[in-house]
Amino acid sequence: MFTIARMIWSFFANAVKWVLVFLASLILFSALFILVPVDGRAFRAALTQPLMIVEKEGDTLAPVGCICAAPLTPDEIPERLKQALIATEDKRFDYHFGVDPVGVFNMIRSRGARGGSTLAMQLSKNTLTGSAPTIWRKYAEVFFATRISLVYGREDVLRLYLSRVNFGRLNGVPVYGLRDAAQGYFGVAPPQLTLAQSAILVAMVNGPSLYNPYRRPDAVENRARLVLRRMQEQGMIADTGAIDLAAAMPRRVHRPPPRDRYLEDQVMREMEAVKHRLPDGHLFALTTIDPVAQAQARRVLRGAVRGARSKGVARAGLITMDGQGRVLSMIGGLDYASNTWNHAIQARRQAASTAKLATYLTALEAGMTPASLVEDRRDALKGRFRPRNADFTYLGTVSMSDCLRYSRNVCTYWIAQKVGFDAIAKMAGRIGLTDGTEPGESVVLGASETTLIDNTAAYSAIAQGGLRHRPFILRGVLSRNGNMAWRQWPWPKRVVSAEVAGEMKRMLARVTDPGGTGAAAQFKGGAAFGKTGTSQENRDAWFVGFTGDGISTGVWVGPREGRRMRGVSGGDLPARVFARYNQNVVERFHAYVTRRSAQSSGYWRDINRH
Repeated sequence: MFTIARMIWSFFANAVKWVLVFLASLILFSALFILVPVDGRAFRAALTQPLMIVEKEGDTLAPVGCICAAPLTPDEIPERLKQALIATEDKRFDYHFGVDPVGVFNMIRSRGARGGSTLAMQLSKNTLTGSAPTIWRKYAEVFFATRISLVYGREDVLRLYLSRVNFGRLNGVPVYGLRDAAQGYFGVAPPQLTLAQSAILVAMVNGPSLYNPYRRPDAVENRARLVLRRMQEQGMIADTGAIDLAAAMPRRVHRPPPRDRYLEDQVMREMEAVKHRLPDGHLFALTTIDPVAQAQARRVLRGAVRGARSKGVARAGLITMDGQGRVLSMIGGLDYASNTWNHAIQARRQAASTAKLATYLTALEAGMTPASLVEDRRDALKGRFRPRNADFTYLGTVSMSDCLRYSRNVCTYWIAQKVGFDAIAKMAGRIGLTDGTEPGESVVLGASETTLIDNTAAYSAIAQGGLRHRPFILRGVLSRNGNMAWRQWPWPKRVVSAEVAGEMKRMLARVTDPGGTGAAAQFKGGAAFGKTGTSQENRDAWFVGFTGDGISTGVWVGPREGRRMRGVSGGDLPARVFARYNQNVVERFHAYVTRRSAQSSGYWRDINRH
């Protein structure tokens, strides 16, 4: 009798204990939900925008990986893979809102920090909370999983999860997202995955290092068999006996997932500059890069360079920034293994005729207008030094606008003698084209050196009515608790008046009109403004400009060190790259600019969901 009473008392005591634990957890979660501030934009950015995962310990920063691809679209996810994932990782996915009460109760009952995770909780762990095995991290997962489910529907949670989840490593490169995993392991796009291949990939997400198909194929096969069995138990498939997992196992790396080392290096450089303001631990570096624009930039630039190798083109760079300095795409080079130097950020090259921007801005500030008459005659120049035009022809008296449109050296030098070389040198420094120490004569003749990012930022100032913004790629850093540990703010500086910038913009529009040196930069669906540049001995070819939406892009191509290109000019290859690239992204950038305008009015819409 005593034993029975004791058992009853023990049962009720345990029941009360677990009820109290549940209530305490509910109160803690509610307090977190109400009291913990969440930056809505940072929260969405962590789930949808490119980011780098970085570990910080003291003064040491170490990159862990980069989730740089665009989120999957609904059409890319095969139904069988979706079923396999839900059956294995979150069987009550359709019936809860980010947190599975049954799973959480089982986790608490076992006193473990593992288990009970839904797909929303795993997405939270992958992109917000990190993976420290503590009960407090689990509470944070629950908190953010609920937030995720409130912001996004079930299909979007599934899509974002499969866009972010880790699938191990291929050739030492971390594989994030279903798109790269399907291509890297099986050589197919996600919609072409078979049921067996889907089961293998779902098996891997449970432990990417443990379930490696190349090192531990038996373990992966056993786990995949479990995936299929759970699908069968839940009525998703009829029979698993005919499915040959061994034959479906990947045997080789079809194509290593792309790793943008130029981008990673630049993000790490920008993080180094602010690391004293960052907490230790697992950090998520949010970038300004638009993954679709980045992919288009790489594809267009690679194709253009490949087609011009016979002309000696071997190096290239491209950079795009919005009106506030956010870098939307950055191609530092096409072969990191052979050249780690970033041609978009680090390489200093002769600016050639793109430097004429400083001369014409100085002239406009001095009171000249686009209609002012200038002399394209060598005998009109003062002094012994008299430059020549590239085609050795001279137009005589022309308007200042035509002098720029046809990129004439002689009349540009005539303008420089009129307004003063010192003033031009100061203008070049003011707009960021140079550091301000280059002699005015070097700037006028295009012998001054600049980087592609600085050159593009100088032209961006014209697009923005005379306001220059310091360009940046690192937009912010999230700590392991999902809060913004550091944020980059736009840094505007007025370099010329709005009136001068407006006149300069009209002159740059004529450069890309038919007959202008930059006519090849025009594209359907948008307006192009900009300037061409070709250095002496064809060592540099540029096109730098912007679109009607105020999105600025600079393109540079060059030869291998010590060599020269043949038959390549800024109005040719770089201008055509500018046009093709902007043609492919014009609608996306227009939507981006519209969204940014809405944000400034207090609205927010996630472009990646459309």
